[in-house]
Amino acid sequence: MKNSKIFKKFIEKNNLKNIICENQELKNYTTIKIGGQAKFFITPKSIQQLKLIYKFICKNLILHKILGNGSNLLISDNGFDGIIISLKNLKQKFIIKKKSLEISANIDAKKMQKNCEENGISGLEFLSGIPGTIGGMVRMNAGAFGYSIGDKISEIDILTEKGEIEIIKSENINFDYRRMKIAKNNFIILNTKISITKKSPKEVQKLYEKYFNKRVSKHLLDIKTFGSVFKNGKNYFAGELIEKCGLKGYKIGDAEISNFHANFIVNNDKAASNNVFELIQKMKQEVKKKFSVNLQPEVKFWGKF
Repeated sequence: MKNSKIFKKFIEKNNLKNIICENQELKNYTTIKIGGQAKFFITPKSIQQLKLIYKFICKNLILHKILGNGSNLLISDNGFDGIIISLKNLKQKFIIKKKSLEISANIDAKKMQKNCEENGISGLEFLSGIPGTIGGMVRMNAGAFGYSIGDKISEIDILTEKGEIEIIKSENINFDYRRMKIAKNNFIILNTKISITKKSPKEVQKLYEKYFNKRVSKHLLDIKTFGSVFKNGKNYFAGELIEKCGLKGYKIGDAEISNFHANFIVNNDKAASNNVFELIQKMKQEVKKKFSVNLQPEVKFWGKF
């Protein structure tokens, strides 16, 4: 990693050794359970620590990534020669107001659902069964059944590359299919303000169950997968095209295209990152050949393949 020495000096100078690991294995931080080592793995315990670290990283142009729940992510077995920042140890926020919910980026989908059900918070049920943290969901504008989380957001709090916290209103956020953009290159989502309605806890629970039972992910519980491989298009469903190519159950090593849904790849035991990567290329090639469609990946790739 470039600037490794100056980063180590920065760590020592600011007494940050207790929140930083070198050569940290990453496979257990992803839902597909694949990945090599990160040169540095950081878990800040406070926003102040995060500000200090992030400002230094950006100023010195050090390669870095922000890790949420590790869904929709394939990390190379060769590892990531940079810095991975995990927000999991930061204080979590879940503040209910009359018509809005303020929620921190490091809360995962299961915890959000539990809190919503217990407090009768409605409006996010369509996210049922989608893995990930709130920050990751906002970044990819997660959604299903014609709804997206971007439709519900009124503002987000971000940490800029200068180590400053800014509030970005929804009118200054460009939400598109499975992505969001703001007028900044480097930033970390800290909190999100979401529009909600109040219902009885039982009503909310039934809505979550309704959406969950519609999702293919119910067939993939407790299986090593990162969720959908490719984005759907305006006129097609990626899984349907892949299935029509006869690729359900197709394997490379321990990586397999799911028999339940062709837009999912499963790690049956000890799949290598290149097994999965090659499967993804196979899916793209066959769909291109048969339907002249260029599938766009929803999964992110970290490291060298």
